[in-house]
Amino acid sequence: MGLALLLTYIALNLLSPVDMLPGLAPYRPSLILALASLPLAMLVRLQSPEIGKLRTQLILVILFFGYACGSWLPHGAYGANVRTLLELAPNVIVYFVGMVLLRSPFRLGLMRATLVLVAIFVMANGFREIPYVRATGESTPYVLAVRDPISKEAVRIQGLGMLHDPNVFGQYLLMILPMLFVSKKGTGLSVGYMLAVPITVLFLVGVYLTGSRGAEMGVAALIGLFMTRRFKRTGALLSAAVGALLLVAINATSSRTISMSGGKDRLALWSDGMSYLKHSPLWGIGFGNFQESQGMTAHNSYLLCAAELGMLGYFLWMSIVVVTMMQLGRVPKVVGASNPALARWAVALRISLGVYLFTGFFLSRTYELPLFLLIGMSGAIITAAGGDDAIPLRGTFWPVWSFGLCVGILTLIYAMLRLRLV
Repeated sequence: MGLALLLTYIALNLLSPVDMLPGLAPYRPSLILALASLPLAMLVRLQSPEIGKLRTQLILVILFFGYACGSWLPHGAYGANVRTLLELAPNVIVYFVGMVLLRSPFRLGLMRATLVLVAIFVMANGFREIPYVRATGESTPYVLAVRDPISKEAVRIQGLGMLHDPNVFGQYLLMILPMLFVSKKGTGLSVGYMLAVPITVLFLVGVYLTGSRGAEMGVAALIGLFMTRRFKRTGALLSAAVGALLLVAINATSSRTISMSGGKDRLALWSDGMSYLKHSPLWGIGFGNFQESQGMTAHNSYLLCAAELGMLGYFLWMSIVVVTMMQLGRVPKVVGASNPALARWAVALRISLGVYLFTGFFLSRTYELPLFLLIGMSGAIITAAGGDDAIPLRGTFWPVWSFGLCVGILTLIYAMLRLRLV
């Protein structure tokens, strides 16, 4: 029952029934479904004491959630903390429920099927509406009509709700791709592979039709992550060459080229984000305040977190990512012999999280449901592998890595701004 509620909740959030039926908006159906799934997840937690072995990731998520909800306290806007709680709670609930309920390859497969069906539903509606948009030049719910000097004329498919942005929908498709090739068998062409190949082709067509430069670069990153994982140093060199050729091909065939000049507005927003961080480096300007101040979001998940939550909140967010990636990376060594399917899921989710974070450099996806879902699925795998007891973090220096990445990514953004201003 709990798993069914979770899958329904995820599907409804991604399909956005509130956009289909605006009259439901005041009743917050997504929050109600999320709260309804909590008691069942708590019951499973009580019946499964091994879940308590996942400590570090869980504590970091709780600390981050609490810090974000209190991010307005230094600014005296106490009512805004309640708004933050209502906005962020449904996504954090997805993390907790997913971590508790998705602790087997079979259940992870059901979640994958849900994500795939949502993507196919959105793409089917987009394909159906493309002829109308091309004929009239008017946007529809699932297709955005674009006319500007750079892209001239193009159609870009998108979803509703949280997917109502071609860039975000492109990221969503890329996030699912690594999961498609996880099967019970380690080798050989199973029925699952025969389904995965055409779905992969369909999703790559979908990425192209989103017209998202970030998603197109994400394809190159996805190839790089896979080849580096499979062939180590040789794979890294091959992926660099393949990625370069892929970007050249995209620029030659796409109506939206990948270039620095195409991101002038984004660089201006990054400059404002750095100014906000300088103004309040420790606490930030408050959750959600970037868009309220600018009218637009930061178009960078890392800078958005740093600007709104300061270096403390940014460090907690980065720590969640670092700890998750470290422990996922060690799951195949721990359970590779006893539970190979779980080990393959760990590899796939590590790549999914990696491509999400890569494309997040060009999108504001710091607090969104897909990220917390990936973290929750990862937590479920780590728990099934024995949690912190079987995969200890002692000696990994994860706080040092987290802080280093925080500073390093902000330095990269600053360097990009300086080079653009020269």
